[in-house]
Amino acid sequence: MPLATLILRKIAIGLLLLLWTLLFGEIFLRLIDPQALMPRYVTGTPYGIRGNVPGAVYHHYTPDVTVEYRINRQGMRDDRSFAEAKPAGTCRIAMLGDSYFVGYELDLRDTLAHRIEAQLRADGHKVEVLNFGVSGFGTAENLIAYQSIARRFHPDLVLMQWQVTDYDDNVRSALYRLDHGRLERANAAFLPGVATQDWLMRSALYRLVADHSHLYNFAREQVGWRSKQLLGFLRKRATGPAENEVDQDTYAINQAEVDLAAALLREAQSELRRDGAEMLVVDIPNRTPDRVFSSSYDLMPAALKQTLPPVDALPAFRDAARAPGARLFFPHGARHLTPLGAGLLADETVRRIEASGDLGRCG
Repeated sequence: MPLATLILRKIAIGLLLLLWTLLFGEIFLRLIDPQALMPRYVTGTPYGIRGNVPGAVYHHYTPDVTVEYRINRQGMRDDRSFAEAKPAGTCRIAMLGDSYFVGYELDLRDTLAHRIEAQLRADGHKVEVLNFGVSGFGTAENLIAYQSIARRFHPDLVLMQWQVTDYDDNVRSALYRLDHGRLERANAAFLPGVATQDWLMRSALYRLVADHSHLYNFAREQVGWRSKQLLGFLRKRATGPAENEVDQDTYAINQAEVDLAAALLREAQSELRRDGAEMLVVDIPNRTPDRVFSSSYDLMPAALKQTLPPVDALPAFRDAARAPGARLFFPHGARHLTPLGAGLLADETVRRIEASGDLGRCG
């Protein structure tokens, strides 16, 4: 047999074995261990941070839910688009956060943004809630999102999401640093994997695989999570020694991370007040240990917690968790808030908003 024919034959056999392995892996996962199918329709922006793909329509499938996401032309999860000019007599609330604010694993009507707007309107406030949440954001990206995007819509109040992952996310992104206690911009952009993602998303075949393949989603989540953890670990080690770390909901937080996060929140509040707006921090409770819950905001400096106290839904979560079968977070998928959990957090947020009087001029 000619050498070229032999080589081609071996290549063909190798490709067939590869295809068989992939097919077997796909069938095995579908039958034995179905995966959550949660594609991220995220792209780059001119501001050095990620953004939702404008106009995207996609789905998430998990063992718990099937959810459709519709992103408006401005990159918000909403069926509406908004003019930058604020309607007369209307107060605007901007929401800046990650997938919890986007409303992953929730239908639009169950998201925090939708619930908060509906409850405030029912109480007589003429408000619009604009959801600028993007999966994976930390406080640093939220601050830049306000400066570059949300500010143009003239919000009267900004809801800044807080979650335990923000400590690591702020260090990982390396967008800001502290220089002798002074916050300064360190890098112009943090766009992890965005160029590759944008290139792949041009292919209809890739989108089909990303949206429906259990094997691909398993591999993507494993590689993505480990890459994210490695980058965070390396950058965290550069900020402080491991012996100073405190365990929080499976995350190890050091003092440098706390100092950076606190500085970012102070800067965001100062900038908003210069613009004539106010800010509330909405604390997403830690979900472990299960049905106990805790707050990673407790690590913040006492002075910050006094001047910028968070929306605290822990008492409501702990009370609700006593009911048999109550679930505040989904047990599978990416374990986001259930409609019950989102409802409790929305109720507490509305209570704080109305108690603050920040929306007094709109009803």
